[in-house]
Order: sequence, then structure tokens, then C-alpha cells
Amino acid sequence: MVERDVPRRSVLRGVAAGGGVVAVSGSASASGSSLTFETHTEITFRAVVDAVLPETPELAEPLGAEHVPGGLAVGLDEFLITYANDLFTFGLPYIGEVGNIPIAGPVAAVLDLAAKELLDRGDNEDDPSVDRPLALLEADDTSAWVVRFAAGTFSKLSRRDRLRAIGLLDGYELELSPVSGFLFEADAGLVGQLVVGFAEVIYYSEWQGYDEFTQPPSQRAHPNDPDAVQSWRQTGYPGFADGYAALRGYVDKPDSPLGGGDVWKDLDGDVRIARDSGQFRENDYDTSGYEEPYPEGA
Repeated sequence: MVERDVPRRSVLRGVAAGGGVVAVSGSASASGSSLTFETHTEITFRAVVDAVLPETPELAEPLGAEHVPGGLAVGLDEFLITYANDLFTFGLPYIGEVGNIPIAGPVAAVLDLAAKELLDRGDNEDDPSVDRPLALLEADDTSAWVVRFAAGTFSKLSRRDRLRAIGLLDGYELELSPVSGFLFEADAGLVGQLVVGFAEVIYYSEWQGYDEFTQPPSQRAHPNDPDAVQSWRQTGYPGFADGYAALRGYVDKPDSPLGGGDVWKDLDGDVRIARDSGQFRENDYDTSGYEEPYPEGA
């Protein structure tokens, strides 16, 4: 629900409990079945990945066939759901951590609300269509009639309109109740950061090469082979290698508050690299001649 009569930024309200939400789209909530709810979440995250990291057949000729597949080709949508459901834990005073808060479903519901807001404003470029979530199906996926029933508004938008809907979330606040009596407030723009920023970071990371990413780091195996990671093939990344840039210390100068502790031996005698960062002192720098490059009101 979008409220416009609040004095601060508008609020998107939902109630999350047991992996579900009340404020899901009408099509997803109608049956009340966990199957339909899970299908709605899966369809929505598939639509997210299709918009953020789409398949690009137009790149085949100029760049090569390896540049055609997008995030759906490597199951990024499925991993994003797993990642979102394992990302946050919930704790109570004097009790401590009590488990994960599965937020994939609530995130999908918020995206539907944003999509409806986009349509209400008339800011969509294309008409919504159930053909879009159907087009994302694979041969062994859920049947078409289930998708028609479970698909929410967000998944029915065109790719560009989905991104526009996500952009609207920057103007809202989000209220969630993980359990009755506890209210969690957050900037709804965080949803956009999750589904866009995290999707891109994960896709271009080494994630795909792990045999089982959900295992502890000590139990994971990675081939460190560019051929094993689609995004590495597309970007020409050679894999892990010794000698990549890493923090070695802080520049230290005599009589400077910055840099401290042990000093690394270096080849350039004019540069001192200290182990610690040090700290600024008041009035260390004379800024009397500084002019703002973009004065306020200019």
C-alpha cells in the first residue's frame, strides 16, 4: 500500500512472517498456497535478472557468441533468492539471534508495489503483458497456467519499465514486521540496491565457479578457470593471480599525523609506508584559499 498523506516520504507497508508477506500482488495472494507464493517470488527474481543482466544476442556478431548469455543462463535468479533469504538474521533483546529473515518474498512484493505505482503515474513506456514472464520460462519450468496465475505486476513490465519501477523505490520508506509487535523501518531504495547492485556484483564475481557456494569457505572448491565463469569469459578476466593490487599500508611523512606504527621497507627512500593509518589533527591543513568549484545556487 502506498500512502500519500504522510508528512515524510511515502511508506510501503508489508508484513513478513514465516517467509511470506501480506502485501503481495493480487495474483500471488489469491490462492494462498505456498506453491503459488514461491512461484511468484521465482518469477519476480527472474524478471529482475532479465532486466539487470539481460541476454544480448545483438552482441554475437561484433563481440562473439560468449557475450550473448545473461544472468538467467547461469541461474543467477535462483542464487539471488537463496542469497536474499540468508542475508539477514533476526535477534531479540536478551535472547539474541533467532534465525534468518527470508526476505526474497517481501522483496518481490515490494517490486510489485513499485510496478503498480509506475503504472498509476503513467510513467511506463510499454503496456504490461503476461507474455513477458511466460517468455522467461524454460522447458522444465512451472506450467504456463501457473505462471499466468502467479506472475505479479513487476514481471509483466518491459525490461526498461522494470528498471524505472525499481528507481521509484528511492522515494519511499519501507515498514516490515518480521514478527508481530516488532516494526522494522528502512529506506525502500535498499531493495533496489539489493536486486540491481548485488545482482551485478555476484554475476561478475567468482560465484559461478564454486562447486557449492552455500558451503563455508573452507569447504568450497574453485577451479580458478576463466572457462568456468561466464562473466569472466565475457570480460576477459584471467582468474585469480598473485600480485593484484592490495592494501600494503599508508603513506607516512615526518611530522605528519597520518601514518603510524611499523614502517615497511621500500625501494624509494623518499616514501614511507606505515602499517597504521594515523589520524587527522585539527588545523593540520590550511584551507583559507580554497574555493568551492560548484558554489551553492550556481
